[in-house]
Amino acid sequence: MESLPTHAPLEHELIAAIAHQLPVGIYVARVPDGALVYANDAFQRIMGMPPRPDALGGASAAFYGIHTRDGERYPDDRLPFARVLREKTSVTIDDIVVHRPDGSQVFVRAVGQPLVDTVGTVSQVVVAFTDMTEEVKARSRADLAEGHLTHLLAHAPIILFAYDRRGVVTLTEGRGLEGLGFRPKELLGRSVFDLYAHDETLVSHARRVLSGETFTVIGQQGRTWFETTLTPIRGATGDVDGAIGVSIDVTERVRAQEHLVRTERLASMGTLSATIAHEINNPLTYVLGSLELVAARLTGPLSGMPGAQELAGHVESAREGADRVRRIVRGLQAFSRQDDDRLEPTDVHLAIERAIEMTGNAIRHRARLVKDLERVPPALASELRLGQVVVNLLVNAAQAIPEGSPEANEIRVRTSCDEEKGEVIVAVEDTGSGIEPGVLSRLFEPFFTTKALGEGNGLGLSICHGIVESFGGSIEVDSAVGKGTTFRVRLRASTSAPFVARREAPESDALPPRRGRLLIIDDDEKVGQSLANLLRTDHDVEVSAEPKAIAERLLAGERFDVILCDLMMPGMTGMELHATVAKRVPEQADRFVFVTGGAFTPAATDFVERVSNTVLTKPYDLRALNAAVGVHLRR
Repeated sequence: MESLPTHAPLEHELIAAIAHQLPVGIYVARVPDGALVYANDAFQRIMGMPPRPDALGGASAAFYGIHTRDGERYPDDRLPFARVLREKTSVTIDDIVVHRPDGSQVFVRAVGQPLVDTVGTVSQVVVAFTDMTEEVKARSRADLAEGHLTHLLAHAPIILFAYDRRGVVTLTEGRGLEGLGFRPKELLGRSVFDLYAHDETLVSHARRVLSGETFTVIGQQGRTWFETTLTPIRGATGDVDGAIGVSIDVTERVRAQEHLVRTERLASMGTLSATIAHEINNPLTYVLGSLELVAARLTGPLSGMPGAQELAGHVESAREGADRVRRIVRGLQAFSRQDDDRLEPTDVHLAIERAIEMTGNAIRHRARLVKDLERVPPALASELRLGQVVVNLLVNAAQAIPEGSPEANEIRVRTSCDEEKGEVIVAVEDTGSGIEPGVLSRLFEPFFTTKALGEGNGLGLSICHGIVESFGGSIEVDSAVGKGTTFRVRLRASTSAPFVARREAPESDALPPRRGRLLIIDDDEKVGQSLANLLRTDHDVEVSAEPKAIAERLLAGERFDVILCDLMMPGMTGMELHATVAKRVPEQADRFVFVTGGAFTPAATDFVERVSNTVLTKPYDLRALNAAVGVHLRR
């Protein structure tokens, strides 16, 4: 290095003027004491103060507030002046932070340069200070963004990937890779066309994006569903150089959508079930009614006829079959009801029996069903929702047992009572495959399932858990791999009187009812005639399918002892007929006994809840029918 030459005064002034205009702070210190020789205006701006003659180059950190990025005072022996003297060469320091007198801070890069005289001795040290605050902040922002991205990729269920124009993978990051059995960077250098040679759909996607198309698709890999957006990468010439993709794990969203569709379908099926049940109940009513009449004749006037006993056996079998249809239909009606969330004293055995009727076919090919039902008090629950829980548990138990060996496996339903805790316990036990210990703690989580996708949505046990908790109860599970599983539902025992179906007409110990004048109103002629045939022996019975005409007759003064009226009829419903009569002839409105195949409309359900008249469900029990009629004929 050459020493500073001696110039004419004009040249010195020119050099000084140029130095003062530089955006870089210049500081020149004399060797060896470090005394100030020169400082330009930029140095003063960066330091936030004018140069201090008493600040010697070898001990200037304290004077100018020079610190490390950790906030410590910068050691003077690491500053440019000291290092240049030691190393006899240029040095660069990037970690200086100047704490200005006004409280602000400046990040500085300092470059020290030795100046030698004519004999080669270092006579001065020049230090150039550059304000790099914006650069540091920009780098900090970039580091922060990179940190956020790294955190996102490490924790979010996504996959970020890229490949070149040949399909060779250049980037794979993201926690979503775990779901595919890969680690980040594991696929680098491999071709997507080789990796997915067996999957024509994924190969097609790669070809599409490398041809320049941007698109989003949803697809399944293993048990995971991904929403993937693929975008081509173009070079300076506009040609496709590769592709980048982002895959998001949307398995829970897909399952939630499936559940919503399934829920809507079930709601539609509920309405359809109620409608079908109503339509089945009408013919079932006159089938059972006719069988009752035949059975009565075969045990009465025709009992001595040849073959009467054998015929009576056939009739009884037919009655049992029709009654089984009646119970199944009532189960359908129960599961289609919307007013199912009220807590009331509930016969758990009735809920269990209905659940068994609905799941019998799923069980019989896998296991023997054993009922071990102790006498228990009513539980505080909803009969429908409790039935839903038992159905789920029975189906799960059946699915845990392979088909083909029903004689070697068992599903047992137990009921018991914990009097000390005031609980009714319903247990469903199976001899199936059992559940792994690590899975038990997650069994009631929404969408968690050990079944293959398509065999279950992971919502059954979660819904059961929610239902039982809404009753104020609890559900427990014990399981042993290879031995079986037991689910226990604990319900609060009802402290009120045992539940009795509302408005069922009780049998009376009073004298037999007198012969009465009865009116039957039903739009189905065969139902009306069947009912009339059952009652005609003891009463004078008239049948009508015209509720409007009956309304005119009643308002005109005609009177009946009992009016058996269908609830749902075209033209004029039983509810409308009752309302019309109640306004003008309230004593006749009190004589109504409603007969329904299933009150499945909101208006009908609300009416049944409000009205004080007896309501019989088709196909009705003959004793209940006679009891309902007898109540009015004993007045």
